Amino acid sequence: MDNVEAYVTYVAPHLLDRLKKWDPAEHDGQDIFAHHRIDEQLNKALGRNVKLPSGGSLVFDRTEAMTVVDVNTGKFTGSGGNLEETVTKNNLEAAEEIVRQLRLRDIGGIIVIDFIDMVLESNRDLVLRRMVECLGRDRTKHQVAEVTSLGLVQMTRKRMGTGLLEVFL
Repeated sequence: MDNVEAYVTYVAPHLLDRLKKWDPAEHDGQDIFAHHRIDEQLNKALGRNVKLPSGGSLVFDRTEAMTVVDVNTGKFTGSGGNLEETVTKNNLEAAEEIVRQLRLRDIGGIIVIDFIDMVLESNRDLVLRRMVECLGRDRTKHQVAEVTSLGLVQMTRKRMGTGLLEVFL
């Protein structure tokens, strides 16, 4: 506790009054990582597969030259709508999570995203707009190309520092 207090005093003294020692007895014996689900988030950030709330998933494959992200519907089938609507909803959700994962993992370089194929060009544009909108909150320099007829999005992103995976290796 003394080390943390000294660090906060040095870095952000105005936050010193928020500092409180964690007492597992006050939280059913849970450690702080379990209580705040930090282990779960780290495993999610370090793993190859990322589950989406709707039941779909993302698969991250990193190579020396590039990162490829594959979007899968999984068990997400929508609620009575048509297939195009279901795929578009899944891709919109995936676009938001991909941007979050790129920031969290600090992935840079060439990134190719394989969205689920959409028939309507307006839906492809909608997914691309959502992704660019989410990237607008990202501090890093990036460029995004349009969605190809195969549903691929090519982009580049500058890394900010050491990625999460490299920190833990």
